[in-house]
Amino acid sequence: MKITIIGAAGTLGSCAAFNIAVHRLADELVMIDTSENMLKAHWMDLSTAVTGLDIAVHSGVYEDMSGSEIVVMAASAPSGAISSRSELLPINLPILKGNAEKINLYCPGAIVIMETNPVDALNYAMYLMSRSRDRRRFIGYSLNDSIRFRMWAAAALGVRASHVQGTVIGEHGHSQVMLFSSLRVDGKPAYFDEESKRKIREQPSKTFRDFEALEPKRTPGWTSAVGTVTLINAIRNNTREVIPCNAILDGEYGCRRLSMTVPAVIGRAGIQDINTLKLTEDEQEGLRDTVGALSPQMRYVEQYLGIRP
Repeated sequence: MKITIIGAAGTLGSCAAFNIAVHRLADELVMIDTSENMLKAHWMDLSTAVTGLDIAVHSGVYEDMSGSEIVVMAASAPSGAISSRSELLPINLPILKGNAEKINLYCPGAIVIMETNPVDALNYAMYLMSRSRDRRRFIGYSLNDSIRFRMWAAAALGVRASHVQGTVIGEHGHSQVMLFSSLRVDGKPAYFDEESKRKIREQPSKTFRDFEALEPKRTPGWTSAVGTVTLINAIRNNTREVIPCNAILDGEYGCRRLSMTVPAVIGRAGIQDINTLKLTEDEQEGLRDTVGALSPQMRYVEQYLGIRP
């Protein structure tokens, strides 16, 4: 398998490159970035680190991505502290447009894992700019929301997070919908009172604010790298594992012309199916709210690309 990472010199891209390489998920890994010196530094280090793992790592240019089966899109514009990922849409959409043209030129059949924020709108944009409009091939990375949900639920229950299963749907942002009805501990339903739910629901916005307040000039690259490997493993080995991720919807959850996080069946073709979960009344209300938050971003993308419904 040949995998290309665009934006490989940044935190997201470099962490993903390391994790993909050490898990031997690629036979050939191409790293691309406009920051040439930083890219070469990462390449020199990583190619040494994986000596003996039978993986070819290249510091390349766009032409080198030809024939890639998976492209991880992690390139983004520099930004200061933000209050919402949606603020990044006007500055990252032009970057995405240029890279979409390169993907269409050199590997139009690749599965694209979108990691640049706001991932919901940009996954939709990448799909609209593709030649085939095969929605299975466009996966927005948003697994971190469900990882954190399981972590917070486990802490509240006093159990290890590895024993907890749970799903977040909707926006990769403040309006995300935590499905408490999906929470399981070793396969058995887990129950929370309303106060416990309220405290956990407050965590995403609080964690985002606390992280941004640090002005770290980085993103949660290690967390994303763990989830990226989960997705790529499911694709490479056709596991058909159900993984929460951003998908282009065509009627699922009553939505069209929109990308958001849903539980998706991941296999060799990308998103092979989408599971429609039964939602409680408050979860249905949360879904309406998150669709309301996402829809303007999707219309912004359509307007930018000159696409009429």
